[in-house]
Amino acid sequence: MSPEGLKDTIVAAISNIDFESPTTWAVIAVLGLTVAWYFIQKSFDMIEMICNRTYIYNICWEDPAVDHQILKIQKEDVIFRICSAGDIVLDYAIEGPQKIVICDMNQHQLFLFELKIRMLRDPALTFDEWWSIWGLSDHENAVKVWKRMRHTMSAPARQWWDPRIKSTFLKGFANSGSSGFAAKFLVPWLMYVVGFDLKAWAGTGFSHEYITQNTHMIERSAWWFRRLFPSIIAPFAGVPANQIGPEFYTIEFYEGILKEIFLDPDFGSTNYFYRFYYDKGYKDQSCCPRTLKKEHFEALKANAGCFEWHHATVQATMERVQPHSFTKLILLDHMDWMPNNIVHDEWIALQRATVPGAKILWRSAFTKMDDKPFFNNLDIEDMSPQWYSKDRVKMYPGTFLSFMPKDPLPWVDPEPSPCQRANFVRKMKTTTKMILHPLTAGKVNAHGDKMSSFYADQAKGYDAVREHMLIARPDMMSGFGPIKKGHTWLDIGGGTGRNLHYLRAQLDLFERIVVLDICPELLAIGEDNARKSFTPSQCERIRWVCLDINSPNVRALLAPHLRNDLNRGFDTITFSYSLTMIPEWEKALESAKSLMSDEGRLLVADFDTYTEEGKSLKDMLIRMWYKQDGVRIEAKTREVITQKVFTADKFSITTARFQQKLLGVNIPHMVVCCRKPMFTSITGMRKLSHPDLTKMEEKKCD
Repeated sequence: MSPEGLKDTIVAAISNIDFESPTTWAVIAVLGLTVAWYFIQKSFDMIEMICNRTYIYNICWEDPAVDHQILKIQKEDVIFRICSAGDIVLDYAIEGPQKIVICDMNQHQLFLFELKIRMLRDPALTFDEWWSIWGLSDHENAVKVWKRMRHTMSAPARQWWDPRIKSTFLKGFANSGSSGFAAKFLVPWLMYVVGFDLKAWAGTGFSHEYITQNTHMIERSAWWFRRLFPSIIAPFAGVPANQIGPEFYTIEFYEGILKEIFLDPDFGSTNYFYRFYYDKGYKDQSCCPRTLKKEHFEALKANAGCFEWHHATVQATMERVQPHSFTKLILLDHMDWMPNNIVHDEWIALQRATVPGAKILWRSAFTKMDDKPFFNNLDIEDMSPQWYSKDRVKMYPGTFLSFMPKDPLPWVDPEPSPCQRANFVRKMKTTTKMILHPLTAGKVNAHGDKMSSFYADQAKGYDAVREHMLIARPDMMSGFGPIKKGHTWLDIGGGTGRNLHYLRAQLDLFERIVVLDICPELLAIGEDNARKSFTPSQCERIRWVCLDINSPNVRALLAPHLRNDLNRGFDTITFSYSLTMIPEWEKALESAKSLMSDEGRLLVADFDTYTEEGKSLKDMLIRMWYKQDGVRIEAKTREVITQKVFTADKFSITTARFQQKLLGVNIPHMVVCCRKPMFTSITGMRKLSHPDLTKMEEKKCD
């Protein structure tokens, strides 16, 4: 076909398209969004690109009314919060706290906040100017006030705002930032394709009666959100891929949220969050943030000097401030994005910067925090059942509150001690012996003899080779629990004592650590490594015990290591890739349970199944492979731990399951924590939620 013929064919095809049909525009939109999705996914990190150019949020997407009810801000409070758009920290300032420190990784979010705070610090600023700029997006007033206070801005912020101050408010502040940009195009398009007259609804004052008669808008919108949000809209809303769980791919998820929002009878009169985008700003002061109400303006101006802001991560900010500064912290949802080890490092810094018992509030796209073992250190109260229905934004299904414990959180150092490293030759010898063991080992029956047969030749290179195989150990240790002075720890199957080196910085806090194993070769290596790595006084706190956890008199045999107090028990008990190698493993769990102290916890790190039921082909293959080394992998392990030996009525139980590549193959691992229910008081002291009253009576009788 000639170029002219091809051109005529294309023109004829286009001329036959009915551009008056909603279906046509829906198809065009889908094709356009598909192309955009491909470009976003394949070409660059969309969120990073946005943050390098502008701010994401032009308003905050948390409800400050809920924050106030939970936090109860006082005059003496020193508060920390991630900045976002900055309007909620301004809302906090109305209460007159002593100080508010904010941070953000997006420099442009801080530029937006600085613009607001510098305006408030302008002595000549009137309420009418403040309202016209941030409520009505009046560009003339914005430019006038900008010229008056421009010199007070930091140089980078001044340079960024100079060419933008007029255009931002002229085009409408509600359309600024990536969230405003997305709403500008998404809202009218979505209302069009779902057949909903937004102007008619707005004309009724967003009445409840009107929306209840047009619920098809919610159902159809949910269908579109299911297809557009995970891959197209999410980056503009500042939602990274690792915060998008399986529920984001179901229509029911979006339909439930949309019904909660729009079928609220008070939506039209109180929900200024969504009306901000529908109305392109705030029409009047009857439905707007407290920061734009006249009765709070003087308090807002008077307290505008309480702020300090940092372009930094939360962890870096905590490391900059004075120790024990904060009494209340609001962490938003950023921990959803982070792996467990980064959450651990951040909270170590948080504890340094907060007073014991500090209130810490955060939100999450998820209703549980089980996927990060670190959270087992905290006594977390799920506030969602009480507050989600009252939250006008409905953006986060999970709302959580905790108090900072007084006792130190575990400082996990993932690097092995020098004595636990090995050269390439040693690693190769150990790996070869491990692989060939099923072919070269003699026939032995006793479990202890089997372990010695397997590990004797591998002992010297054991830690170095296993370091990248037993990858759940650092995660398990991150959930070790706050370590009080006089803490006791039983490491079952601890072998070479690798777990002790994770907590090398805190060994002086322990009264006693017992490393229990039935393989003397591994214990000998562990004791030797301890002498090379720890101080003599620290080594005195450690006992290396060759004993089977299932010995009938195990409690009496371990009592001498606990001041001969059979009732003392261990505050933390760990199974680190040892439970699946114990033949009578259920009995071992019961034995460990009997050795727990009143405030004790049990942690298990081990191999897991790929699927929940453990019945897939991959599960069968991994089971066969590890069986050669005496490792039992089955889903029943999780079930017995969490439903039979440790039950939810007596223990707080979490299970984290994840996979990590080993030689190109994903290997499943798990970390299970079962702990006695505790609560942290406002002083930071941890206490039993349900104390054993029978023991209290026994003490009275004595």
